[in-house]
Amino acid sequence: MEKKKLITCEEMRAVCIAKERGVRLTKVPVPQKAEPGHLVVKMVACAINPGDKAWIAGAFPSGRVPESLLGICGVSGAGRVIEIGGGVPQEYKGRNVAIYRSLKASDNMVGTWCEYTHMHHLHCVILPEDVNLEEYSGSLVNTIAPYVFLKQITEQGHKGVICTAGTSATGRAMLGICQVNDVPIISVVRNQDGKKRLSNLNARYVLVQSDADFDTQLETLANQLNTTAVFDGVGGELASKVAKVLPRGSSIYAYGFLGGDQPLCIHTGIVLMKALTITGFGIINHNLLQGSEKLEEALKDIGGIIDMPHFKTKVGKIFKLEEIHTAMQFSSGGGKKAVLCPFT
Repeated sequence: MEKKKLITCEEMRAVCIAKERGVRLTKVPVPQKAEPGHLVVKMVACAINPGDKAWIAGAFPSGRVPESLLGICGVSGAGRVIEIGGGVPQEYKGRNVAIYRSLKASDNMVGTWCEYTHMHHLHCVILPEDVNLEEYSGSLVNTIAPYVFLKQITEQGHKGVICTAGTSATGRAMLGICQVNDVPIISVVRNQDGKKRLSNLNARYVLVQSDADFDTQLETLANQLNTTAVFDGVGGELASKVAKVLPRGSSIYAYGFLGGDQPLCIHTGIVLMKALTITGFGIINHNLLQGSEKLEEALKDIGGIIDMPHFKTKVGKIFKLEEIHTAMQFSSGGGKKAVLCPFT
């Protein structure tokens, strides 16, 4: 009996990088077969992340982000596995997965902003069956970074975390990771609304940066909790304020720049007296994810907690692939994201 094809069309719609560093909707060949170690996934939803926009604009050096076949854009998304290749654990077969395609090098990888992607299984976390996939369209990219960060700082001897972008997707995930591991975390938010949102996630220590006594509150609490590792996604003026009141022996790990182009200004005396260190943080090629066993362990750990509300993607608006240019311009408060749904 002839085997029924899992994909009946030979072409699919995909958002690809354009020569002028923009994007274009085009048709490309459909992945017909899952290569060894890989999955063919029918995409349901794909969040547009700041990193996607930066990559499209050419902000990353060549080779920094694993390349996609056919120049298809998108690093994250969620969908359903329709075929598994040789060597892939059977547990992936027919399951819903969240994807982040920058975890492992592969010559056969396809971006996520398309109808069917081809992805190494170690780019994917298996999701519960009853979840709304739109709410996991950007989850893994924002969860793996806090997971690795906490592993790294624990090895370096830190006991607690200050998160400057408390209500961002990565900030909420950092809160969840710390809660699961019983690590004290101080979340910094812009306003009382942000404090309320984190309180709904059972955050114990939330400080509003616009409060008149913010500096004093942070200094007192940071010393009390020994939060010497700063997970900084803002930079600029806020990071400069935080640095002044940190406990001795603290480290600032910069992973983003939501504060825009404001400079980071720290007096040399503060660096010397507090033995302060400042370094960048990223997960691409991070040593804690090197090797299939380490990466597989991380993905299983995350799979065990990903149903917590901290790790869900906040959906701002759903767009069709044909609406990609409008979707790229979408902006919404509260960390809500534009989400592409290929089959909408």
